[in-house]
Amino acid sequence: MTESMERARVSRRSFLGGVGVTAGGLLVASGPVLWQQAAKADTVTAEQVHLTFGEDPAREVVVSWVTPTSVANPTVVVGTPAGGFGRRIAAETRTYTDSNNGIETIAQHARIDGLHPETDYVYRIVSDGETQLSSAFRTAPEGRAAFRFTSVGDVACGDTAYSKASLNAAATAASIESFDPVVHLVNGDLSYANSNQLFQPQVWEEYFDNTQLSAANRPWMPTLGNHENEPGNGPKGYLSYQTRFTLPKNHSGDFEGNWYSFQVGSVLFVMLDNNDVCYQVDTGSYLSTGDNQILTGYSGGKQLRWLEQTLREASTDTSIDWIVAVMHQPAMSTSDAEGSDLGIRQNWMPLFYQYGVDFVLAGHDHDYERSYAVRGTESGTVLRPHVVSTNLNRVDSDKGLVHLVIGTGGTKGHDDVYQTGTAGEPTETINVSGTETETEDAPWSAVTDPNTTYPWGLGVFDVDPGRFPGDKTTMTFTYYHTPAATATSPYPTPVEFDTFTATRTRSDGFGFRQRDAK
Repeated sequence: MTESMERARVSRRSFLGGVGVTAGGLLVASGPVLWQQAAKADTVTAEQVHLTFGEDPAREVVVSWVTPTSVANPTVVVGTPAGGFGRRIAAETRTYTDSNNGIETIAQHARIDGLHPETDYVYRIVSDGETQLSSAFRTAPEGRAAFRFTSVGDVACGDTAYSKASLNAAATAASIESFDPVVHLVNGDLSYANSNQLFQPQVWEEYFDNTQLSAANRPWMPTLGNHENEPGNGPKGYLSYQTRFTLPKNHSGDFEGNWYSFQVGSVLFVMLDNNDVCYQVDTGSYLSTGDNQILTGYSGGKQLRWLEQTLREASTDTSIDWIVAVMHQPAMSTSDAEGSDLGIRQNWMPLFYQYGVDFVLAGHDHDYERSYAVRGTESGTVLRPHVVSTNLNRVDSDKGLVHLVIGTGGTKGHDDVYQTGTAGEPTETINVSGTETETEDAPWSAVTDPNTTYPWGLGVFDVDPGRFPGDKTTMTFTYYHTPAATATSPYPTPVEFDTFTATRTRSDGFGFRQRDAK
């Protein structure tokens, strides 16, 4: 086993003993392995294993998996490394039948509650009386605490026989595991099943089997992208996604799991479905029939009202210092591929500015782009964000937000060409309707990654909560890019490309988020 493979296989959650940290920030094992998943075989009845947080990430984790056939008594047995296994949690079974090939997917979900914050647990998946998989996880911290999270979208599956797939899908999961985050955020476009309409369940299987090496150890929290829309699988095409994931509630009634929020430490994560507000029509998603199911406006304003209420409550919550909004299609992008979308700028960006959102994370364009700190819009433009600071190394989040496109998760196509004007200035194409676009200067664009040698990668965030009420808290972001994975080098080492530190005033010293006072 190579050093990079060892880094990918072992994490803080999955071994007893210490770890070492290399100069590049990657974890390497220095203790005995606690568990190792068995190789996939016909007799294995638990596969596609992944974790999500429940309603309270410090106390609740959901274990989800798929069984090839119906099984008796699907159960998770949970315990601690020191105390062994004890409590048994029965799983809920949910199924759907794919509209194109008639394959039934049988998903199991076991909600483990009553856990303790920032605590290591071990678990086993049991069905038909036999243990199918053993793994481990750690709950989120409660209250202000230092922690790490990662983010990337547009992952795809690792079997190159399928459209949009590349070997870097598995490499991305290995990279995420090596950074040992408390949680990973998936910025939409997970498996690209709808680009393989006759094989949608098979593509989902490959996706989850690739990501399981990380997602079985720590929650991967997803957002919906355009490639989660599978016409025929439910009224919005989301039936596969909704069957496979158990996510925090949004209390919308009809659209549970499509958008939601959760809090880790002093960071609120707001996970959105901007298929609901985008003008852009993606005609390349549906290969077999050319059918395109447009979802713009599908929630009838429910998501927008939920978003405003969530942000309004967060803005006066003294336990929340940072707000991170996660979505798929970008509001800001100079990519030569898809570009920006006016629908997001009209519906959501004003709320982000008003209630002090600090980061907006997107994917969709298969590249990396960072904005300067922005707040508000410039007159005479297509709601172009107004730059409040051009400092590349230090961002004052009390004054504005940073928009990040991180769509480099592993899909075969990568978009590393960025638009420029006649004088070399950045420009962007904005989707202003389903059929029309406008192009204008993009002075907000701060950093892009046009290096085609390293077309994939991921973002890593490190939160420092500060020391006392009203102190400054910081969040340091680093983007790592990677070269193409190969059969002989399946896990290329991430290389640091871009980094900066954001600061903001803790909310517990004033009783409100500092930006609201301006």
